[in-house]
Amino acid sequence: MKTEKAKEHAKKMFNRIADRYEATLAGRHSARMKQAALTCLEQPVRGALLDVGCGPGLLLATLAANYPELSLAGLDIAPEMIRVATQRLQARADIRLGDAESLPWGDGSFDYIFCVDSFHHYPNPQRALREFRRVLKPNGRVILADPTAPSPCRRVLNALVRFLRHGDVRLYDKSEMTNLFDSSRFEPIESRDVGSWGFVASARAL
Repeated sequence: MKTEKAKEHAKKMFNRIADRYEATLAGRHSARMKQAALTCLEQPVRGALLDVGCGPGLLLATLAANYPELSLAGLDIAPEMIRVATQRLQARADIRLGDAESLPWGDGSFDYIFCVDSFHHYPNPQRALREFRRVLKPNGRVILADPTAPSPCRRVLNALVRFLRHGDVRLYDKSEMTNLFDSSRFEPIESRDVGSWGFVASARAL
């Protein structure tokens, strides 16, 4: 699937489900992945955090409730998700429409980046990771949680996703994600399965 077509499919799908995201299969899977991602946060949590692929702002709302001093920002490619997230967060977070491959923030803006149930939609994953690295402060953390599948099933799914209209591009496993981190000037810290159909991985910007 060509880059722009994948992004357009993802945008259309998430625009369509923005108001009912929590009730969808994708939303229920994402809720489990968000909980796994949150366990990777080391205490104390301070500074600024960006949620890439923030959707309707559910993770940001949880962070806002638990860390009132944390500066929050979110980005999504779907305008309807941005509308819902902005309504939910109001002035508590800087919510912007945009693309993970071209983040609209300056160098060294964040201490943390979360990316939950979003990375498998990115046609140019290393370009996105370079942007993550650019906007992170030195030693900043990226925490990424994404769907996966057991190896034989994952190979079949990756052969089929190009024909779907959901904007999915590729499912990764933990070792592939670790290699992507390593090749993008991150130091991998942790990776673990979340059930049979997801993983969470974290790394530090070098």
